[in-house]
Amino acid sequence: MTGRASPRVKADLCWPATLPREVGLSAASALEAAGVEVTCRVQPVRRGVESAAEVLLTSSVLAPFLSTVFERLAADACTGLRDWVQSLLGTGQERAGARAVVFENEVTGAEFVFTAGLPAEAFRAAVEQGAEVEPGRWTWDASGREWVRFESGRRSRAGQEER
Repeated sequence: MTGRASPRVKADLCWPATLPREVGLSAASALEAAGVEVTCRVQPVRRGVESAAEVLLTSSVLAPFLSTVFERLAADACTGLRDWVQSLLGTGQERAGARAVVFENEVTGAEFVFTAGLPAEAFRAAVEQGAEVEPGRWTWDASGREWVRFESGRRSRAGQEER
């Protein structure tokens, strides 16, 4: 054999035990159709209702995962990511889904927290800068229209706020 097979993209989908499993399984199936090896785990709930779905990337860095995988689900990565996240969050009054979807990169420690109502530019910015962020939890700042590292309030590369 002269060529090597490219490594398969792997992700763990941790779904809250308090939410309907069908939603998580459907989202996992969509990722599998896009070529991702998905392991689904039911996440036990401790101390009240925790309803964030977590996607742990175990074999890929964030930006290539977001752009490559979600381009397979839609015409462009931003639309594919938005639609997939929305499928986990649920829609309208029938919010049977998660309150948030967290993408965590096991290699870099960066986490992007997606919630309902994010504008298209939030998904675009996540796809564009996913590889260039520092470890920590990143949330969308609607007033600044950028991703902000939650722990320290520092701005993403687009912002200029100092430490």
